[in-house]
Amino acid sequence: MGYLFYDYSCDMGLWRATRNIYLFSILINMKEFLIKIFIFSATLVIAAFAIDYCVANGLKKTEQEDIKTWNDIFASRINSDVIIVGSSRAKRHYDTKILDDSLNVNSYNLGINGYPFSMSDVQFRIYEKYNKIPKLIIINTDRSFLGRRNEAFNRYQFLPYLNEPLLRKELINIDGFSKSDFYINGLKYYGEYPAIFLGLSEFFKMYHIPPETEKGYKGENLKWNGDGFKKALLGDSIVANINLEIVQLFDKFLNHCINNNIKVVMVYSPEYYKVTEFTKNFGELMNIYHSFSEKYNIPLLDYSTDTLCYDATYFYNAMHLNKKGADIFSTKLAHDIDSLEILK
Repeated sequence: MGYLFYDYSCDMGLWRATRNIYLFSILINMKEFLIKIFIFSATLVIAAFAIDYCVANGLKKTEQEDIKTWNDIFASRINSDVIIVGSSRAKRHYDTKILDDSLNVNSYNLGINGYPFSMSDVQFRIYEKYNKIPKLIIINTDRSFLGRRNEAFNRYQFLPYLNEPLLRKELINIDGFSKSDFYINGLKYYGEYPAIFLGLSEFFKMYHIPPETEKGYKGENLKWNGDGFKKALLGDSIVANINLEIVQLFDKFLNHCINNNIKVVMVYSPEYYKVTEFTKNFGELMNIYHSFSEKYNIPLLDYSTDTLCYDATYFYNAMHLNKKGADIFSTKLAHDIDSLEILK
């Protein structure tokens, strides 16, 4: 009986050909897929750069109060004889026009809302990079000045300038910022829809915010509202925030000023008297300021018991003077600084 032999080599050849065609089709499809991924990714990157460019440059044109100060610093538009540093109490209390007229100087208010001294320190170091060194720095000291802020406030004001190393170092550890905000274009605007709208509106000249400040100063035509203070009174006391690292940083700042022949005046501007009385460690806080005054032979003008402090009509809340109060205080301050003959 004979045997039938089947040639399997034909089937193997067909299988190999089919397999090769299949693999080739996969490679073609994979190539098309990768091309689509590349195009999509490139589109996202280009869009991110475009958004960042338009929004950032738009924000650099606005005159909204918080951003304008940074815009003036980076654009070298200040170059003042006298600058004021501090928080919102600095921005609201020191009328630059009154100081200019009374002292015959060119002043600028660098007060930055919501931030203690550490941000003022960064702000001034950046200021020095782009503007001439001032003759005099007026430092507004208060109960929050030597504390530390751990969460972002008015985050949008920093967005056009996150590539500045000094600013990046300060903000990178603050809640509200992540590392991607500093290194990946476009992501820093995630959720910042008002900033995006404002930036694009300014960039394409659809809308412009007119000046909200006078060389950094913003007076508030508001009447007394003591609701926030009433809530504070429900507790046992108010505690001034004193952080040892910030105290040391302030010491370095004062030393830097003295070494660069910059005159300094520390000022404790008026606050409603009940706040002072209710602050548990107010004496400890003032002792720190007095110690720096003695160490560097710097005047400390203390207005915590000024007559303004006992009349709520000069305040719009317990910590901030309204415009009426700021006008009176700025006039007094100008007179007292003039009597010190620091600028002569």
